[in-house]
Amino acid sequence: MATVGMNTDITSLVNAIVAGDADQITGVANELVDGGAGTSELIGRIGTIVAHSDSEGHVMLTLAAASMMARWFVSLQHTLGQDPIDHRPELPLLLQAAAVATPAVQADYKAQKQVSYPEPLFPSELAEGQTVNSALTRAIFENDTLTVERLLFGLYGTGADYRTTCIRVYDAISTTFQRAGHPFMFAVRGFQLLDAIEWGTRAPDILHWLAPHLPVHTQEPTWVETIRGFLAEPSHSLASYRTRLAAPKEEQALPLRRLILSDASMPQICQGVYDALMKNGASSRGIGSVLALTATDLLQQVGFGDNDDFVTAAHGLLYASAVRNAVTQVQEVEALPLLFTAACYLHALHTEQPASTGTAQAGTPHSTVLGGGLIAPSLIETLAEQLGARDLNGAFATAHRYVLLDHDARAMFAIIALAATRGDAAADQGHTLQIVQAAGEEYLAWPAALRDTNIDGLLHVALRAVTRQ
Repeated sequence: MATVGMNTDITSLVNAIVAGDADQITGVANELVDGGAGTSELIGRIGTIVAHSDSEGHVMLTLAAASMMARWFVSLQHTLGQDPIDHRPELPLLLQAAAVATPAVQADYKAQKQVSYPEPLFPSELAEGQTVNSALTRAIFENDTLTVERLLFGLYGTGADYRTTCIRVYDAISTTFQRAGHPFMFAVRGFQLLDAIEWGTRAPDILHWLAPHLPVHTQEPTWVETIRGFLAEPSHSLASYRTRLAAPKEEQALPLRRLILSDASMPQICQGVYDALMKNGASSRGIGSVLALTATDLLQQVGFGDNDDFVTAAHGLLYASAVRNAVTQVQEVEALPLLFTAACYLHALHTEQPASTGTAQAGTPHSTVLGGGLIAPSLIETLAEQLGARDLNGAFATAHRYVLLDHDARAMFAIIALAATRGDAAADQGHTLQIVQAAGEEYLAWPAALRDTNIDGLLHVALRAVTRQ
């Protein structure tokens, strides 16, 4: 059923963004959420406009992060004993999204041109023996943006469900890697933004934006060829994963954490992923979660104050989180190579990481003033105050107590998301919001079978991203 946010007229909000009037944007946004419109949907609808002008891509990633994190606020409202359909607490996410989107929305308005889409290339029009996957893969490796877009519009024109479109894209770029993994992140997060607005007639806007990012047009790292060669060997076929009947053995994914952070070679990293997945019975989702946690180990090795190094290392988490989302979303064999690509990327970050003068490990938290008591609303209030004061140690201590008491972690991450909106997302290319989204999603999606594993690193990274501003 369509939500209020999907049916609300947002012309006044778009006009305010075009005018660049912050007070007007705030006033109109308040009216929309007071009328029951959800922030997640409103941001998604802004995204379809931004897609026409955001050739660089970070604005769309930031909007997707804000849109997805807005969904955590239902839990926050329940925790605080407030109306769960009251969207006013989410307002800062909408305002931040509008501020980030302003240049792209203004550029689209000034262009005053009708966006034209290419003629679809339908599956029935492909040459004999050719499939959408083979055609799309060839176009991507030949840097043929037009054919990539025509094929995506061909799938859309057939009425293919969203999972079919997702797996075709993920499969075609699963063993490519460029620009710190951004093309794949654009795909996953762009599709998340579409989820917020229910795909449908708005999908062409996102597909048109995504298509130019997918083809390989920059130099790839040498380790990508290692992955392609490894998976091309018949002995490394992943096909039998499709017919596996045994329950996943998620604990078999845990050794990858140590392997990735070792002096192993890239072929050994590939073999480790293959063994965990195909020989030892871990699921793709379980491996994806462990890879995301491993990414936080890299971030913990970055000293405080090294913000540039922190953001560089954070791309490992952003990429690993996108991979875990993808393999959870489609659950197809064709997506499995992404696990190898993510593992090798993390290993490359590990080997390239500069020596740090200090580390920021997430251990047992200590704070001179804990506060908050045991009741969830009190702890939430204390956490918000500590984040406002950028007290990382205090916030970590309170958050740690909160989760130990088994309170709803989504409410906690909603508060962290609110704190993330206090920075200038445009200035940092939305990285703070994106890091909080990735860390929060991975924390909340951590496999129950691995509940005895310490995942404080994910929480610490989210808090550090916010308090470093």
